[in-house]
Amino acid sequence: MAPRTSEQASSQFTRSLWMIEELEVSLGLIQDDSERHYSLALIQIMRGKFQEAVKSLDKAVEAKPEHVRALWLLGEIHMKLGQYEKGAEALEAVVRHEPGNLTAITWLSLAYHSLNKRSQATKIQSILETIAPDLIVSRANK
Repeated sequence: MAPRTSEQASSQFTRSLWMIEELEVSLGLIQDDSERHYSLALIQIMRGKFQEAVKSLDKAVEAKPEHVRALWLLGEIHMKLGQYEKGAEALEAVVRHEPGNLTAITWLSLAYHSLNKRSQATKIQSILETIAPDLIVSRANK
């Protein structure tokens, strides 16, 4: 099989981008619900539209407050944008719904550290040590 030319690859990329844009339009036509807004946010993220994704995720959580995947993604986006307070709020909700979610607990600890909320970060760190002691590296051992 011959390797693709850059023109062929560009054509396939343009077609894929077109399909994503069409899917985004189609999702906008579906009845409002949490999954629609969540799916729309995923597409917006793929297209680099982070502020629009935040709005869609907010709508998903408004429609279904226990939508953990939307809450998680909302927290992740806020953290990556340096909006640690908003990130912490979303991650706190994830941890309320899924108390054993190690990834959310870890990110929440990072949010608290970034906000200089040392006591909350320490509390979250102790939860991590209880849930997954093998994953925590003590500074005392370094």
